[in-house]
Amino acid sequence: MDSSRKTVPVKLLVLGAHNTGKTALCVRFITKRFIGEYDHKKEVTYRCNRVVDQEAVELEILDLPFKESSAASLESSICWADGFLLVYSITQRFSFTEIPRLKTFIDKTKHGLGVPTVLVANKTDLEIGREVTMEEGQKMAKDLRCGFRELSVAETVLAVEAAVFQLIRLVVDQQRPLPDRRSYMLTVRHALSRKLTRSKTMQW
Repeated sequence: MDSSRKTVPVKLLVLGAHNTGKTALCVRFITKRFIGEYDHKKEVTYRCNRVVDQEAVELEILDLPFKESSAASLESSICWADGFLLVYSITQRFSFTEIPRLKTFIDKTKHGLGVPTVLVANKTDLEIGREVTMEEGQKMAKDLRCGFRELSVAETVLAVEAAVFQLIRLVVDQQRPLPDRRSYMLTVRHALSRKLTRSKTMQW
C-alpha cells in the first residue's frame, strides 16, 4: 500500500439494548478475543487502524451503555458518528423491538434516510433460545434501509469483521464525491458480474 495515501477517518456508533453483546462485539473486532461478561456503565471509545479494500481507515468505535440517557446526550453521540451498528439478540425480543425507535431517532438527528447503518442480530450460538427469526431481522433491515448480518460474536471473529467492514464501506462510499461514488459503484458492479459469470453456483 502506498504510504503517502491519505488515511480515511471513520467514526462508528454501536447502539442496542442491554445484554445484546455490543461490548463483546467491539472487543472481538479490536482484539479478536471473546470475553463474555461485561459490566461497564460508561461509554467507551475504541480506536484502531484497518485496511478495507486497499484503503487505510482510521477507525473510532463508540460503545454506549444501554441506560436512560438524556435525548441530548444520545443526539450528541449520533451527530458525532458517521455510521451505526444497531445490535439486538435473537434470544431477546425486547432488544429487537427497540431497533425501530433507535433508527427513527438516528434518521431524525441526521436529517435523512440514507444514513449508513447495519443491523446486527447476535447470539446465533444460542439457537435453542431464539425469539426472533432471521426472516424477521431481514424484513426489519429492509424496512429500515439497513444492511443486515446475523452472527455469533462468541463463535467467530470473521463474521464480526464482515459486519463492521460492511458498515465501513457504506460510510466511505457515502463520503466520496458523487462522480467518484458512481464510478466506484460501477467498478463493484462489474466485479460482481465477472464473479457471477465465473461461478453460477455462488451463494449469497
